[in-house]
Amino acid sequence: MTDVYDDYRDEFRKRVLAGRPRTILEVGAGDGAFLRTVAGQVDRLAGLDPDAMNVANLKMEGFEAVEGVAERLPFADGEFDIVVFSFTPHHTSDWNAALNEAMRVARNGIEILDVWYDESIADQRTTLALDRWYKTIDRRLGLVHHDCLTPGALLQPVIARPDITFDYACRRIASSLDMAETLEHGRTKLAKVDNDPALARAFEEIMAAGRRDGMSDEGAILMTIEKRR
Repeated sequence: MTDVYDDYRDEFRKRVLAGRPRTILEVGAGDGAFLRTVAGQVDRLAGLDPDAMNVANLKMEGFEAVEGVAERLPFADGEFDIVVFSFTPHHTSDWNAALNEAMRVARNGIEILDVWYDESIADQRTTLALDRWYKTIDRRLGLVHHDCLTPGALLQPVIARPDITFDYACRRIASSLDMAETLEHGRTKLAKVDNDPALARAFEEIMAAGRRDGMSDEGAILMTIEKRR
């Protein structure tokens, strides 16, 4: 089965490269999934990540990689043409600070790809409830994993600035979740918090709603924030 994320990433890659940037910084590079899609197509490609192991692995793969956090970027003003966030905003501790730092470091603008749910559709509402349930467990385990941001929330830190323009598109490829796999995954997550009774009940309610209304893979939001010249 085709991974819907591959389609979102491909559209995002085209969006990022459309302005023919010479230098790109990805904030929250992770395992390098985005970096690989644009490798060799710009003069300078760098990734920043808070995880030392991710940084070490990226360097072994030949990428320029730096350990650091989105809220305090160790780069000069305007050092990169474009700063990229690929499925990163909901993992930042302070999105306001992260986006403003990216605006400082970017010469031309910001490109964002992140998860999006269409809450007007029943099977998306059940999947969003499941996503929030997963993240409750992740936060209890000490991870930074917030609710996905709406387009307005993504833009909020810079919306009042007179020196920007922006546009975005919301995409969703209709693809149903496998209920058996979802049930197994949920049970595995529950085990990490000793099968907390309240979380177990919440999971049962979500799965009941999923059996009634269905569950579908999340969509994606693709956003460009450009600096006026």
